[in-house]
Amino acid sequence: MLRLTDTFDEDCFEYGELILHVDMSFDNILFLFEMFDDTTFYENEKIPLALEMLIDEYDQIKDIPFDEKFALFKYVMNEFLEIDLDAEKEQEKKIMDFTKDAELIYASFFSVYHIDLFEMQGKLHWHKFNALLTNLNDESPFKQVVGYRTMKVPKSQEGDDEYRKHVIKMKQIHALEQSEEEQAANINKAFSELENVFKGVKRDV
Repeated sequence: MLRLTDTFDEDCFEYGELILHVDMSFDNILFLFEMFDDTTFYENEKIPLALEMLIDEYDQIKDIPFDEKFALFKYVMNEFLEIDLDAEKEQEKKIMDFTKDAELIYASFFSVYHIDLFEMQGKLHWHKFNALLTNLNDESPFKQVVGYRTMKVPKSQEGDDEYRKHVIKMKQIHALEQSEEEQAANINKAFSELENVFKGVKRDV
């Protein structure tokens, strides 16, 4: 949650005698999510890769044991991204996808805020990006598409038949097709699988 008293000069924390800095630029966090969705990586490769993406001083911690890396990763996700990997999550219907909706998000930021997201890579903080994305107006391309995805199809007796056909068509055009493979790659499910990988690594030690 963004607070008006927040400062974004430095995202850092103490780790032993080290001060570790977290790269919270929106494009870096999106790369992180894409990496967890990437099935070309083994699950036990993703924690070190995630830390390398997130922590500027990764070279200073790259040799710590896997269990410490996992604990550190969970801490960073909870403390800086407000994602609690230990909390039970209910599977929710997906209404947006940062990859598939990339053009819509770009166009919406440009039209509503006059912000070119490509020019803001490495500059715009993740929490600022999220606040702007959430509060795009309903006329923006992204919000219009999300509106169709979440809209219920009117029953035949409830409205104009042409409008009903239009809603059905728009829902089909903008549907986020979730195959079994895509669902397995969902970021929340991936985090749960990582927990199992971590337990397996501990048994093998």
